Amino acid sequence: MAVKSGSSARVFALAGLAIAFAWPFIPGLSTHQITDVHNDVVNVCAKWLVISVLCMIAFAVQRWKPAELGIRWPGWRDILSSLAGVIVAFALSGAASRFVVMPSSVSLQKLAAVPLELRVLLVLTAAICEEFLYRGFGIEELAFLTGKRWLAALLSLVLFTVSHAGLYGLSAALIIPGLVGAVLTGLYLWRRNLPSCMLMHAIMDAIVVIVLPAALQAK
Repeated sequence: MAVKSGSSARVFALAGLAIAFAWPFIPGLSTHQITDVHNDVVNVCAKWLVISVLCMIAFAVQRWKPAELGIRWPGWRDILSSLAGVIVAFALSGAASRFVVMPSSVSLQKLAAVPLELRVLLVLTAAICEEFLYRGFGIEELAFLTGKRWLAALLSLVLFTVSHAGLYGLSAALIIPGLVGAVLTGLYLWRRNLPSCMLMHAIMDAIVVIVLPAALQAK
């Protein structure tokens, strides 16, 4: 029997959201210093641990159906929408980057020194885990609590943006993940297909974390 009504459902929703949104701010558990191997391993392990707990809450306790959290096989329209989202997000973030100072931690030279296998794992982990956290689980649970999907999407977007402060600092540079997150949020609300958001996220991160450092090394 699904536990998605009444006070117990709200308690589980609040507990899950607290875990989902609070863990990036716990010192030593979450880090966005992606050029450090130790920090990368901690980051990957922490994200999968959090996702495991949230999946238990969503699917074993609350009995959400996967499709209710956007977990559906993507169709060709979903895939094309992902590719369009990549183009729009890169255009917006590229334009915004002209007006902000990027932090020194975002360095292609330092990224190139990180083992390729670990960079691939970082990309896949971020795409799968962050989209489940902030789009599928985050938006749907917040919509359940507030009754307003637009408010749920806005709150989740703000928290997604701020969660990148470890990498970008509390500075104007946060507009970069904010714009990318806005496109991802719009894609989710439009298509209600979480794998399409994961695909878009993975492509964007792969270009920055894998392709560009490899091109730099090849010079």
